[in-house]
Amino acid sequence: MYFISAQEGSGVTTDLGIDENTGIIKTARVLDRETRDRYSFIAVTPEGVTVEVNIQVNDINDHAPAFPKQHSTFQIPEHTPIGSRFPLDPAFDADSGLLNTQGYVIKGDNVGQAFRLETRRGPNGVLYLDLVVSNVLDRENHSSYSLLLEAYDGGSPPRSTQMTLDVSIQDINDNAPSFNQSRYHTLISENLKPGSSILQVFASDADEGDNGDVIYEINRRQSDPDQYFTIDSRTGVIKLNKGLDYEVRKVHELVVQARDKAVHPEVTTAFVTIHVRDYNDNQPTMTIIFLSEDGSPQISEGAQPGQYVARISVSDPDYGEYSNVNVTLEGGDGKFALTTKDNIIYLICVDQLLDREERDSYDLRVTATDSGTPPLRAESAFVLQVMDINDNPPLFDQQEYKQSIPEVVYPGSFVLQVTARDKDQGPNGEVRYSIVHSHDSWFAIAPATGIITTTAPLDYEKDPQPQLTDVNDNEPVFRSNFYNVSLKENTPVGTCFLQ
Repeated sequence: MYFISAQEGSGVTTDLGIDENTGIIKTARVLDRETRDRYSFIAVTPEGVTVEVNIQVNDINDHAPAFPKQHSTFQIPEHTPIGSRFPLDPAFDADSGLLNTQGYVIKGDNVGQAFRLETRRGPNGVLYLDLVVSNVLDRENHSSYSLLLEAYDGGSPPRSTQMTLDVSIQDINDNAPSFNQSRYHTLISENLKPGSSILQVFASDADEGDNGDVIYEINRRQSDPDQYFTIDSRTGVIKLNKGLDYEVRKVHELVVQARDKAVHPEVTTAFVTIHVRDYNDNQPTMTIIFLSEDGSPQISEGAQPGQYVARISVSDPDYGEYSNVNVTLEGGDGKFALTTKDNIIYLICVDQLLDREERDSYDLRVTATDSGTPPLRAESAFVLQVMDINDNPPLFDQQEYKQSIPEVVYPGSFVLQVTARDKDQGPNGEVRYSIVHSHDSWFAIAPATGIITTTAPLDYEKDPQPQLTDVNDNEPVFRSNFYNVSLKENTPVGTCFLQ
């Protein structure tokens, strides 16, 4: 017989069945090496012989490797250098030796073979695991990986287990904002009100967070120093800040910058060309130069059709050098006309013969109208004086005067007064009188008044009815009523150009 002596809690009495008569030891239940890998007890015979019994439980592959978590997350910055290591929690296998964890593999979503696994055996026999970067990581191309990691042991067949490792690629500011256009164009009217939106620029940044948050600004050092325009830093909407003037500036160039909000921001530039469309906000301007000797509005009544009266130049700042301006002439009763060759210089000319004695002045009005909507105009009204020439002879009030006087009147006695009138004015119309034929110088006439008086005693018997012929004194007469000469501006001084 055997008397069994075992320590309390040694599992001998619970896990083993010992026949005290035969000494045969059997398992009382399925053993678990991972719970208890050995049993020890002492068997004593009645004679006092003792036997120390040690039972070692041999391992079988009854456990698979087990990760601490079935799902885990991990963060790695993009552009982490290839070869960088990141330790992961290893898988533990309760079995021992070759039946313990022998290796790891990656299954699924390892796009571009971005990662690999490397292991090292620790002094405690645990197979430690490192995640190693094996390719360039670019968050903008692939922002996350869901790696299925498998741990396997050395059993035959091997037992394995899997876990999911979600790798999130952390952003770095490796991208600059990118405009959807490198150059923007727009056309606006010069009468656009300040505060109006003109256009919107847009830039995107592939980074995330502050690294990809874009703000806009106008580079004032390179463009728009007078701040005609503003830009919304968040939306990129460009607005008019103050009134434009097409005549001052027709094109505005803006340099717009987009930058992210990183600590060390990336900046990109785009160009905005703003063309200003002319608005009809300027009146035409008109300059009239009268071609008379003293520059006043006058014309000789002897002017022939085609002779120039005035020169008119027109311009309009809205249309530049080639102003689209229509010029018209009103008044003058058809005596004058307007002519032009280039729609910039106009000439007023005589169209019909003039007669000062019929009409000595004309009311004329020149109007310049542009082609805007609504059209703007400039007007100039003036009175054109018709200057006299000596084109009318004096006319007596009567062709024949009769007067009776006694022959005994004293010399110097009043006989009668004749009168003549001249339609011309000034010296041309001033009448003077003289006697071209008389009888024995009996009579004389006052040149200015036309009063006839006796100058000597009269003799009825000698000439009872003397006759006198009176005329006005003749003024000098030009051979031509009008002379027209053209001179080159560089004609030498002293050159005779007219006789």
